[in-house]
Amino acid sequence: MAVIDASVYIALINAHESSHLHSWAWFQQAQAAGEIFAAPVILLPEIAAGLRRGMGNPALAHQAVQQLFQAQLIDLIPITPTLAERAAVIAADHQVRGCDAIYVALAEQLNDYLVTLDQQQFERGSMIVTTRKP
Repeated sequence: MAVIDASVYIALINAHESSHLHSWAWFQQAQAAGEIFAAPVILLPEIAAGLRRGMGNPALAHQAVQQLFQAQLIDLIPITPTLAERAAVIAADHQVRGCDAIYVALAEQLNDYLVTLDQQQFERGSMIVTTRKP
């Protein structure tokens, strides 16, 4: 199972992202290999905000969130108090941004790796879990 950061999912959707083609190639290869994907439920507002900001199209942001639900490609994990508390420790101890720390904490909880395009999350998260780029 791979925990997918919003940066990767946004790159999958937005063809104007510099990592779009590389992210698609990774995603298709991972799917073909039977990889299971997970993300904290905050993936939804992060996708909506990232697409709205990056493309200026609120309808596309709404559509992307709906498609994510319908396709059920990514297991959306609720943020429990335990997960949030661990993310807070990660944020404080490793200077990882708040929402980014939730992705790291989830990968740790699932004993799996984190796929991200965010350089800071990639570097600092690697002190806790295996991090990869698509």
